[in-house]
Amino acid sequence: MKLLNATLKKASLPKVALFVCGLCLPLKPAYACMPLNKPLDISMCVAGTAWELREDKGDSFLFYNTEDGFAGSVRFFDGGTNDGVESERAARLMARSDSEDSQDFALLKSGRVASGNYVYAARGTMDGRSNIYVNTVSVGPTKTLRITTWRISETMSDRDRKMHIAFGKLLKTGL
Repeated sequence: MKLLNATLKKASLPKVALFVCGLCLPLKPAYACMPLNKPLDISMCVAGTAWELREDKGDSFLFYNTEDGFAGSVRFFDGGTNDGVESERAARLMARSDSEDSQDFALLKSGRVASGNYVYAARGTMDGRSNIYVNTVSVGPTKTLRITTWRISETMSDRDRKMHIAFGKLLKTGL
């Protein structure tokens, strides 16, 4: 402590302020918000959450939240409203594709939400494990965005809805 006090007495006020401000920065500032799509200015802000990026394939990002037992993905597809794409039709095509990938697929709920996005929940079996998937499909002028969260389970609960909303809120635009 004496060494710190002696150092601070000799340092100028701006240097002390810079040192103190440096202590306030996040440990991993580069990961506070990671850009997912620069042209659309969309980022994912996972700092301070249980979510972590596991895979980045350019237009497809995979996240895990091992603390809560969920996984999530964000995918961008070419085509949007300028190309005649509409969120409900896009969601139905995605659900059909999901059903082809699953050994046992059941659409549990679907519908348009106040934002104009289309949300659907499904149960599907992959590799002998039953999963609950919640998906949001959002269509912009040139791209379609799909946000998916899932966990191992046979039955859907309010926890699935809440986790999907929380994961979606990590997406930010205009940072």
